[in-house]
Amino acid sequence: MHFTLFFSYDIFMDSDLNRHSRGTSVLLGLSGGVDSAAAAALLMSAGYKVTALTLRTWKDGETQSEPYERAAHVARSLGIDHIEMDVTSAFYRDVVCPFVRSWRVGETPNPCVLCNPDFKFRLMLKVAEERGLDLIATGHYARLTGDSVRPYLCRALDRKRDQSYFLYRLNRKVLNRTLFPLGSYSKSEIRAIASVFGDSVAQASDSQDICFLGDTKLRSFLAEQGVEDTPGFFLNTEGEIIGEHTGSWHFSEGQRRRLGIATGRRMTVLSKDTANNTVILGYEEDALIDAVELSGVVSIDPLPEAFDALVQIRSQGIARPARITTRAGGNASVIFPNPQRVVSPGQSAVFYWEDRVLGGGIVRKCLSR
Repeated sequence: MHFTLFFSYDIFMDSDLNRHSRGTSVLLGLSGGVDSAAAAALLMSAGYKVTALTLRTWKDGETQSEPYERAAHVARSLGIDHIEMDVTSAFYRDVVCPFVRSWRVGETPNPCVLCNPDFKFRLMLKVAEERGLDLIATGHYARLTGDSVRPYLCRALDRKRDQSYFLYRLNRKVLNRTLFPLGSYSKSEIRAIASVFGDSVAQASDSQDICFLGDTKLRSFLAEQGVEDTPGFFLNTEGEIIGEHTGSWHFSEGQRRRLGIATGRRMTVLSKDTANNTVILGYEEDALIDAVELSGVVSIDPLPEAFDALVQIRSQGIARPARITTRAGGNASVIFPNPQRVVSPGQSAVFYWEDRVLGGGIVRKCLSR
């Protein structure tokens, strides 16, 4: 038993959904959350032929079955084909293991940035091609502007929900075959659309940044993955020992809370020396940088050797004006005219021209004058 959804056509006027003709087939990533459920409803109402794909990526207790049950409920309600794939082994190998390795060497990685192009979207395109489907779609908050031949990745209209930062590594080949149905909507509008599937879907909590953690704390998860505690020292900016810690991997540059040390004044993690297992602390006025060095730089279109853009260096941060100089081997320097707060190596710096994503890279080093 399924039902038909009816929405007013004007909800599609600013949507990514009018870039293709009615009846186009699309493979939708259906997680069981409110966002992908609303995406399914919007795609169906816009006339797309939808097939849903639910990936089982992590096994962590019985509660993890709830999203999959919701995904199956949404697919049944819409009367669409639903594919479930258990990819836990590949996900562990391709996403979790690199994440753990990055922490081991002193970085603070963002797994979503690499999971999207290297795992999720790649796998979805493979399944779509095997089944003869035209496009893929996800419930990310981002927009594609331009036409179906040369689309550009842009921020979502709801800037608080914008996820373009996590998608900057998608290339032109992927974008040409992708839809982001939610890019023109607010979260409240999305919950209202998803309400047709009942409260269990419409009121589902938002997914967390690191999906495979579940209810496990990050430190506990890393310990379970064999990242061991090794006692070391806190140093001040003069190189003097001011305290002890249980492992430099517990800390990230810019961190101010849960340091486990009392000095009479709030301290900030300025940097780490993983080889010597030391953590350098300073005051907030010390935690300012003028530039970052990047590796693994990618771009949707070719970038000039030097250009000005807005650069966002943390997922919840604000894009700031900067001068970018690209170099051979996928490296680049980003120089800010105004000092910025220190950011952790392993995070991403994403380049924007207004709301349009130009590209970005992985932070390897912070520099200050």
